[in-house]
Amino acid sequence: MPLKPWRGFTLVELVMVIALSGMVLVMISTVLARPLQGFVDQSRRAVLVDQAAGVLQRMARDVRLAVPNSLRVSADGKALELLLIHSAARYRPNRIGGEGLRFSSETAGTCGSITEGERCDSLQVLDPEFKTDGAQWMVLYNIGAESGGNPVAGSNVWMPANPGVITPTGTKFDPLSGAPAGESHIALTNLPVDGFRFAYASPQHRLYLAKTVVGYRCQDGQLLRYSYKDQLLSAIPSTPPAGSDQQPMAANVDCSATYFTYQTGSTQRAGLLAIILRISQDGGVGGEGLQLLQQVHVDNAP
Repeated sequence: MPLKPWRGFTLVELVMVIALSGMVLVMISTVLARPLQGFVDQSRRAVLVDQAAGVLQRMARDVRLAVPNSLRVSADGKALELLLIHSAARYRPNRIGGEGLRFSSETAGTCGSITEGERCDSLQVLDPEFKTDGAQWMVLYNIGAESGGNPVAGSNVWMPANPGVITPTGTKFDPLSGAPAGESHIALTNLPVDGFRFAYASPQHRLYLAKTVVGYRCQDGQLLRYSYKDQLLSAIPSTPPAGSDQQPMAANVDCSATYFTYQTGSTQRAGLLAIILRISQDGGVGGEGLQLLQQVHVDNAP
């Protein structure tokens, strides 16, 4: 039986195959490297954009729920605060011969009251489901007046006075039974000894209840959202107050390039808040980062 011839390849052929395979791999990697790197970069930027856009949307939502003329920005542009609306309604004047609101602890029927039962410590609003649970302050026609950049007492929620545009801290708002159809009857308790009077009447008879102060501050590479109640500060604190509910909204934030600017507007034009947020990934390794601008119109009609 004849022997079968040996079949195989020589060492030279093996070396040539390896060399050619290497050349093919180099060519493929060269062609695909740039598209693959572009895909990775685009994915990383999409994550950054999504994170930053979520933060800006949350801030815009809070701003749109702010008591008119309560938004304020710190002098360095690194923080802002506002008084968050709890509920709102239109009110009926509670005294004969006036369009505003006054409250006292006088005996019913002795103060010229025109509310149900002629109570001196109450008002009626045109909302049968008006919510008062947890409310800290009542605000009426806050014009947000300032002098030299400082709030004016009695005309700005950040500087309470009596008469003023915001009730004293600690005032309670208690719903009363027997309100007329379509209305709510609210008593104000824990008032000062001499009562409280709002400085102005609202032409639209509009009032607000507020529950918390909400703030945003960029510090230590983070954008923080915080909230506090039971106090009103005349100026934005340099750090979130003790006991405030601090929540990091974004990390790896470049606070040197992140800031807020605010134009208060006028009676004919809404205010404008500009938010510039500079954010990076993994501390900006490789120089990857982005800057976003959000502008929010602020309706300050009190």
